This record gives sequence, structure tokens and C-alpha cells, in this order.
Amino acid sequence: MQVNTVLNLTFKYSEKIYDYTISANTFVFSCNFIDISFIEIPVEFIKDIEYLKVLEYPIEKQKLYVCQINKEGILSLNEGNSLGLFGTQILYNIACQYENNSICTPIISLSKDSLGYVVAIRPGISLTLQDKIYSSISMNIIFRCIKGLVHQNKINPKETLSDVKKLSLTEIHVLRKEGLKDTENPNVFISPASQGITPLWFYRTHYAWLWTPTKPENFSMEKILKCNWSLIQGNFPIKVFGGFWNNMPPAERNVVLIQYLINSGLRFLLE
Repeated sequence: MQVNTVLNLTFKYSEKIYDYTISANTFVFSCNFIDISFIEIPVEFIKDIEYLKVLEYPIEKQKLYVCQINKEGILSLNEGNSLGLFGTQILYNIACQYENNSICTPIISLSKDSLGYVVAIRPGISLTLQDKIYSSISMNIIFRCIKGLVHQNKINPKETLSDVKKLSLTEIHVLRKEGLKDTENPNVFISPASQGITPLWFYRTHYAWLWTPTKPENFSMEKILKCNWSLIQGNFPIKVFGGFWNNMPPAERNVVLIQYLINSGLRFLLE
């Protein structure tokens, strides 16, 4: 997403092609961890298309429409039910046949209070935990990730599209003093187990830390993404979402560690 890149935007029920040029002032965001890229396009740029509404807060269990585009480009709406959260993702089931490969299609609420709102987006890498149970990244998480940079005035593409910073030996030493042990993956740290306290795993992105009580099978991205990661932000609950430890807070020692990472801002994340 370089400056002067032209996006050709087409819509199914419009014959017009909209050519939008990314400028130096265009806000763009990308993250491999949540597998999302975002481009802010002024609402007045496309005047004859009705935008989908987006729900920025987490949803409770409810009925959903799961969108799917088949190989012929035909859109279908498959009714399903949300089953709760699994880390940053919403889990749902679908009764009918469903191809688990429709990237970036929306998950739409059928709740009376949020009817028609997009509550999640299908990422390129998604989970299939059991037969006919799928996952999509919560819109609440997407907006929190983006705003985590915007609220700190990090809006330059060199920041919003950045890789996570390479830590210095001094920074690694500081994290070790706070109780984190580094691993073979430079973005993964462990808060080791001790008597009566289970271990936690921490992951660095360029905008926030995340943590999970679930041990990855290894430190490849494929295995890391299968864990139930909780976002670390000042106004976000410090508890597990989904899995064996669902709704449980970590031990007080790790709560203190998480609070330290909140207070550290972008110190260990972004140049």
C-alpha cells in the first residue's frame, strides 16, 4: 500500500468503477497477527453506495448471517449462531454447507439491538475448531487495534504498517527483570510457571501486546494463531476469552506484569 497506489473499487449493484488513489494523508493499517488490512476512504468519495454499519463493541450469543462468495462470485447468506469468544475471535456454527475460505466476508448480526451490523470479518487464516464451528476476527478487536495507534498519534504509514521493532539487549534485559523470558521467536515471551501459578505466553505486535494461557504447539505463526489471545489495553478486561480457562483472570503476579506492559505503551513495540 504505497503512496499513489490506485485502488479499483467495484460493487455488485453498481456499474461504476471507483478509482481511489492512496495519498500521503491516507490512513492505512495492516497486521499479520490479526490478518487484517484497513484503508480509510472518505465517506463522500462513494456517494451512491450504502455502507454496512459496524458494531464496535463485543456481541453476546445471538443469531448471525455468515456471508460467503462462491467461485462464481455469487453472494450467499448462511444463517448461524454465535457461540462466544475465543481470544480475539468470535466463534459460530453454520447448519448448512459452508466453504471455510471466504476471506474478508462480513459476519452480520441478526439481534434486535444490532440488526444488520457487521460484528466480525473473516480473516485469511481462520480456525475450524470442530465440524461446522468456525471463527472470525471481532470488529471490536479490529477497532481497538487501530485506535491503539491513533490515540497515540501514530498515523504515519511507517508506523501503522510497521513490523514490530527489533528489541535491543537492554530492552530484553528490562523485560526479563519484569518476569518475562524470551523464546526462539523474538515476538513471543513467557511468564514461567511457579508454585500455584500457571505459565502465560505473550506476543508483541507493533500496536499492542497480547497474552494467552494456552501453550502453542510451537512458535510458528500457524500454531501461535490457534491460541486464545487476549488483547492488552488499559480499558480492556484482564481475563481469558474461551478455552479451558474461560473468564478466569491470571494470577496477581501476572496481572501486575500485564499492567506494566500497558503502562509501557509502545516502548517494546514500535520504533
